[in-house]
Amino acid sequence: MVKHVLQQIGTRIRTYRKLARLTQEQLAERADLSPHFLGFVERGQANPSLDSLVRIASALGVQLDELFRFPKEEAQEVRERLQEIHRLLKYRTPQEVRMVKHIIELLPPPQRP
Repeated sequence: MVKHVLQQIGTRIRTYRKLARLTQEQLAERADLSPHFLGFVERGQANPSLDSLVRIASALGVQLDELFRFPKEEAQEVRERLQEIHRLLKYRTPQEVRMVKHIIELLPPPQRP
């Protein structure tokens, strides 16, 4: 169980590092960690301290909780937001709904994992 969680955290870190276009060495330097240790963390082979996770998140420019958002939780959050959007649009005119759709289409492509 713990190994699975460590692998998920490591995957999140790797994903955010690649989105930031950083090498392991660059992220390790920014987080004041060794590249060797960071590699173990990304592979889920190390159990990083809370301090290390805080430094990694800070170096990546993300909130600490982002490292713990696993796909199931994200999917639930998306479902909740879609339900909220549906509730807000339910009694709007077709023209207003098209306007919201157009605004959404103007957003840049998603960069999250």
